[in-house]
Amino acid sequence: MVERSSVVRLVPFARPSIVGAGAGAGAGVGVGAIAAAANVQAVIEFKSHLSPMTLEGVVHQVVRFRNELRTHQNFDDLYPMVAAPYISDSVQQRCKELGVGYIDLNGTFALIRGGLHIDIVRPAIAFKSPQGIKNVFTRRSRRIIRALLVNPHQPFRLEHLASETDVSVGQVFHVLKRLEQDGLLERTTEGRALTKPRKLLQMFANEFKSDYAANRKLFYGFSELPPQELATSLRDYCHHNNIRRAFTLSSGLEPHERNTRDEVTAAYVSGSSAEIAAQLKVQAVGRGANVILMIPPDTDNDDAGGVFYKTRHLTNGLTGVNPIQLYLDFSLYGGRGQEQADFLVEHSLGFRA
Repeated sequence: MVERSSVVRLVPFARPSIVGAGAGAGAGVGVGAIAAAANVQAVIEFKSHLSPMTLEGVVHQVVRFRNELRTHQNFDDLYPMVAAPYISDSVQQRCKELGVGYIDLNGTFALIRGGLHIDIVRPAIAFKSPQGIKNVFTRRSRRIIRALLVNPHQPFRLEHLASETDVSVGQVFHVLKRLEQDGLLERTTEGRALTKPRKLLQMFANEFKSDYAANRKLFYGFSELPPQELATSLRDYCHHNNIRRAFTLSSGLEPHERNTRDEVTAAYVSGSSAEIAAQLKVQAVGRGANVILMIPPDTDNDDAGGVFYKTRHLTNGLTGVNPIQLYLDFSLYGGRGQEQADFLVEHSLGFRA
């Protein structure tokens, strides 16, 4: 399939017919649909491969092309769509969230617009590319992503990255292959290195939210102690009891990274958060918390690519999470957390692509 954009007119009960120039091989994919009689003009971006990691860029491209065509009188009401030999379940779901239609060579087809709702799912009997890793942001695979982002300009050999993250060389190979296919990583004579760390970080933040919402254990509490005094007590207690800890959110920031007035004391701990809170006389509360103790999901409760990977020593004497985890935590925090996350990208991480 040639990768390019085309304008088509979709007519229910008929095969889509190309009415614009530049359609590539495999563009005429026919799908029957039962719907009210209606004509829909669509602009479709054709791709030879489409994954969750490349979808955002493809959608941006087709929407940009649609907006350009709107300057012509005949194309003032175009519906954006994407097409590929195979469209996975995760890509289908994301397309619906973005308000974009899709079609593939198996006959899977969606056109949801106004009163017209066509959603056809066909078995992937052909054209499905073999995938070693379905989602590189889940389970132990995301350890590899986190390690790459913490070291964005460092070329990695497979064996080194496997040792760094405590996963198999085979798993590292499949994750890096996926990133390379999606244009986020390149091979050099020294190893494999990221080419678009900023884009990868944003994708990471979007993809891991549901898992953290379901599997990260949170304790919300209140303490009358000043934030620095409480944080120091928490640090000392964990140290004496051999409990891993790493401060995050506002208590994990250096002064030059701060763009928030929030004074919550937040930390990841590897032990029982309720027991730690009891020892520090922190009262559990439902609202008005100024203390958050967090136990990460099991696959991230580790210093080999997990939340305790490459923690940093802050100038106030505390141990903070690495800047990548700090960004992720602020992106989950709600309120103005995303503003602080974006501030970190510009003033601490320095990612440009």
